[in-house]
Amino acid sequence: MDLIILCAESEPMPILEPLSFECTSHSEEQTQRLGMRLGALLQPGAVLALYGEMGAGKTSFARGVGLGWGADQILRSPTFTLVQKHHRAQDSAALYHVDLYRAPNAEDLRTLGLEEILEDPLGVVVIEWPERVQHLLPEHTIHVRLRTVDEYRRHLTFATQNTQAWQTLLAFRKATFGV
Repeated sequence: MDLIILCAESEPMPILEPLSFECTSHSEEQTQRLGMRLGALLQPGAVLALYGEMGAGKTSFARGVGLGWGADQILRSPTFTLVQKHHRAQDSAALYHVDLYRAPNAEDLRTLGLEEILEDPLGVVVIEWPERVQHLLPEHTIHVRLRTVDEYRRHLTFATQNTQAWQTLLAFRKATFGV
């Protein structure tokens, strides 16, 4: 469902990028619940890239993804360890929560093993501050941009370049908003 505006030449022009949609969260709890809805739909191999300034709600959203996915522990900011690996009881899948905020340089990123993590066929990867590894992100990455509107509200944009990941986002949108 693309939203359309008319240009001066009367040609339809989408106001959003293709394969994207937006919503607004009205609280930290709602941001977490949005993450839970998406996390419940993620299949092995999924990659989420979470963008936003400090305090925009990336970790709250990631925590919700972990809860929805079924992680055995609550996701917390892995800022000082850079990567935390989580499991779930029903299978051997892993969820990798990566926070690159404190990754000081390219050499540290190489020793982190992120390329291997991204290639784990049973893994789900959630990356905060992905700008540093944009060149490593696979085509099927789901990009979630969080922007602070005010003390409580966050504007979220969900986008991908991949039709299979888009199907996941459409299922998420339907489960969350009914459309």
